[in-house]
Amino acid sequence: MAKRPELLIENGELAGRRFTVTDTGLRLGRSSSNDVHVPDEELSRSHCLFEPDGPDGIRVMDLASANGTFVNSVQLAAEPRGLKPGDIVTAGGLRICVVEEGEAPPSAAEPRAAAARKGAAVDLGLSSADAARAAEMAQPPPVRRSPLANILWAVAVLSVTAAIVLVLSVPSGKNRRPKAPVAEADAAQADRLDSLYYEKVEADSSRIFRYQMTIDAAGTLRVVYDDVPSENRHVDKSSRLNEAALARIGEIFDNSGWDGLDEVYSGPSAADENALKSWRIRLVRGGKMKEVLVENVFEPESFIPIREALETFSRNELGIWAIQYSRDKLLELSTESEQIADGKWEEREVEYGNLASAVKAYKEAVFYLETVNPKPAAYPELKEKLRRAVAELDVRYRDQRFLADKAINLGDWERARDELRILCDLVPDKTDPRHAEANSKLVDVEARINSAKKGGKRK
Repeated sequence: MAKRPELLIENGELAGRRFTVTDTGLRLGRSSSNDVHVPDEELSRSHCLFEPDGPDGIRVMDLASANGTFVNSVQLAAEPRGLKPGDIVTAGGLRICVVEEGEAPPSAAEPRAAAARKGAAVDLGLSSADAARAAEMAQPPPVRRSPLANILWAVAVLSVTAAIVLVLSVPSGKNRRPKAPVAEADAAQADRLDSLYYEKVEADSSRIFRYQMTIDAAGTLRVVYDDVPSENRHVDKSSRLNEAALARIGEIFDNSGWDGLDEVYSGPSAADENALKSWRIRLVRGGKMKEVLVENVFEPESFIPIREALETFSRNELGIWAIQYSRDKLLELSTESEQIADGKWEEREVEYGNLASAVKAYKEAVFYLETVNPKPAAYPELKEKLRRAVAELDVRYRDQRFLADKAINLGDWERARDELRILCDLVPDKTDPRHAEANSKLVDVEARINSAKKGGKRK
């Protein structure tokens, strides 16, 4: 039976000491309450956490530390990172080598090569459950493989893509922020969100669904969504959150039973059920971490509103609410919008606002198909209709603006008012800068006309 790697401290007053990562994990920091206590001012009070990753693996997670945690000179983001023999973890001024139990560490000059010669598995950035299953599938395949194994293998492939993008987005070692002494956190910062990780997985012999939401220490929200093969849909969007949005995340956990939830709620194994249905939420706030895993069991009553609120929040912030609909429903909605757009396009000479309405409806039709794969055969034609409508609206706007500005320059206020009203009708969306500009001019022109009627004079 394979054994988990150990941690070897390479420098400092604990140099040469080995530590084993137990089932409950191993926390490192400068506070004496940690499993590994190192009085190093470059370490945070609770700096990082080492925990099991499957039956024979380990991983490390940064606990929103001030100076960061690095694996092979790459700084960790919000998600944990799997470790293998030969990897070097740097926390503050501490250097930790991952070694196999009872064996000497590989030389510092070739940690990766030595690990490769020993057949170390490549880290795919998977969660604990997925990594364990991926490790099993990495063995020579048996004569027959269960449907669940095929499903979980696909889950692993989907996770690889997200892991690669995450690693590429992390600053390189040369851009890492300089180390500085860690000051005690302000009381006002105790409830500040450091990071959030939410993952929902549903898999059986016919379908794999994965929804992953993360918020990192910089306040960037990212959602990765996959639904294959039935829907064959993939979404990967991100956006920087403002302070008000981050505060709403805090309210989700404050106004719930989060603190009273246990760490694990587990039902029948995925192998027995030939299916996997799990939710995982990991919250790091004020330097404190809590994770709740619900797997193949009914969700606890106080857990449901939390994960529903997180999903609603992310969809609204990123504008990806359409992913809640099936492929057939999205095709239906797109067709309806395109038909409305076609009608407005045909009547674009009847009313000034019809052309803008056609553009809006064509955009909606395209939006509904954003996550649909493969795209329907008529998709290129739909995109061309949108391009044509946008181009014609731009031409009409420029021509009408010229007429309005010409009347203003000539002091023909009555004519200017009429031309500006047409301009506002051409672009009726009040949030459009073009409408705002035309309306501002119209207000000024009408004020001049009213002043002249009262006998006044306004230049």
